[in-house]
Amino acid sequence: MRASAEELAALGDQARTLSTGGDHGAARQVYLSMVRRAPPQARQRYQILAAREAGREGRNRRALSELQTIEPGAEWIGLWSIAAAESERMVNGPRAAYERLATIDPKRFPDLAGDLLRTRSELLFALQMPAQALEDLTLLGAGFAAGDIESAGFTWSLLRDYRAQLTTDGVEGVPLGWIELALLTSELEADPTEARAALQGWQERFPQHPAIDLLGDTITPEICRSATHPSRIAMLLPGTEQYAAARRSLRDGFLAARFALKSSCAGPQVAFYEVGDPLDAAREWSRAVEEGAEIIVGPLLPESVERVAAIAGERPTLALNRLRAGSPPPRFEEFALSPEHESRQAARHALGRGLRRALVLYPGSGWGRRIYRSFAEEYQRGGGEIIAREQYSLAAVDYSDQIGRLLKIGASSRRHQELQRRLGRSLSFEPRRRRDADLVFVVARAAQGQLLVPQLRYNYSGDLPIYAIQNVFDPEHLDNRDLNGVEMPALPLLADRHAQVVHGEFSPDWLAASGFNVSLFAMGYDSFKLALSLFDGPQGLGRGIRGLTGIVSRAPDGRLQRELAWTRVEEGKLTAAPTTP
Repeated sequence: MRASAEELAALGDQARTLSTGGDHGAARQVYLSMVRRAPPQARQRYQILAAREAGREGRNRRALSELQTIEPGAEWIGLWSIAAAESERMVNGPRAAYERLATIDPKRFPDLAGDLLRTRSELLFALQMPAQALEDLTLLGAGFAAGDIESAGFTWSLLRDYRAQLTTDGVEGVPLGWIELALLTSELEADPTEARAALQGWQERFPQHPAIDLLGDTITPEICRSATHPSRIAMLLPGTEQYAAARRSLRDGFLAARFALKSSCAGPQVAFYEVGDPLDAAREWSRAVEEGAEIIVGPLLPESVERVAAIAGERPTLALNRLRAGSPPPRFEEFALSPEHESRQAARHALGRGLRRALVLYPGSGWGRRIYRSFAEEYQRGGGEIIAREQYSLAAVDYSDQIGRLLKIGASSRRHQELQRRLGRSLSFEPRRRRDADLVFVVARAAQGQLLVPQLRYNYSGDLPIYAIQNVFDPEHLDNRDLNGVEMPALPLLADRHAQVVHGEFSPDWLAASGFNVSLFAMGYDSFKLALSLFDGPQGLGRGIRGLTGIVSRAPDGRLQRELAWTRVEEGKLTAAPTTP
């Protein structure tokens, strides 16, 4: 018995409800009943829909067989092609499925355009053709489903699943916004602390983007669910008055990172314990464990670190210094603001620029020799050569003798004097430095650097690049122009635009004016981020975190390492400088 239009509409609603609920067998039976009861001109539509439900039920060969018995009219060719493509993908792969849809113009079938573009874009991603997929997704969002949160959600799910294929090369407008968001959330899933600020920055760049409606209810919760976090973190801080400024800087940096996380995601409880005497370090660590800490950050001082390492076992611990000897326990990580990291990075940067013959000027102290050795080891390992080195005294203010020997200025003067003696007359003369060096690496703190660098230039170092470590630059110094041209690795907070934008409230000037040690505040901030990442074990760090102290990752030997921003002093200020080619 033929059904009325109203009865067919009700049956269609029933079938769609069953299909949406996953009962594709029941939906198929409803469509088959509609084939029998529909007028002849509508039967093909319900035959196609019944076959489609067979495919969705997993019987894709059956679906294709049924579809091949249908010769669709012009009005049903779009629906037939979509149904065939869905099953074709499961039987013969995405290439065969896409070929069924490639020539279908969505403008011809406005009621099917959404389904067509969704299916086609997913196939294009499966075929590793992301640029073409984005074209269809842009049509879906702009041309056929403007303001449709469901379409935006579908686009996001595809980009999230296929983001390994994405690149921003040659992309602009709405597609660029989608790609940047997908790549950004990939980073934030490993480091959700920055979610609020980073997503806000993205929204400012793409203020009218359709994904904005997804940020609060979809994307931020996905970021927060991406990692398992401890419920309680403890931090061991130095407790004596001597370290009051260090204690405050570390603690407040740690809390700043926790509050940044809580602005987007649920944050762990934190507790602080003060270690007055190194002998107390093990006791305070044990008390933190007894009171429920699942990971402990600290202590800071070397002797305290050694005492905690002796009892830590497999309890996750992030020490804020390195052991002076021996190997750490299995879950014991060492996060240190080591200048050796910086000198090694300087060596790698020089080698990357093809600077393979170095002169080194360093103080004759334990600290100076340690920095020199770390630079030399990394430089020589990469094929560089230390062609000369000179030590200087920390008490000196005149370094002309050491610089003269390093640059071989004296040899030039002696040749001039010998030539005058032989000729028996006075000759005009300008001393010349040696020509076999590619750079000078200067190991100095700020007080010595302000004297050394101008004297190097005065002594004809000319266009030789001068490398240093961050200690040479004091951001609180009123005039650092004597250091112009010096290059060095430095805290991203001092020069890296990303860090300055994301952490604008923590400007170096504000931190210094508030009595914070900028480096230790940054260390406290990053130690919280690292504690979240390392809670799941050594593999939890992944590709590393992008922090205020640098990009912290795992070195080949398994220990933590930092890659700082590469900077150059210009007009007395640190500015971002080009990295190695």
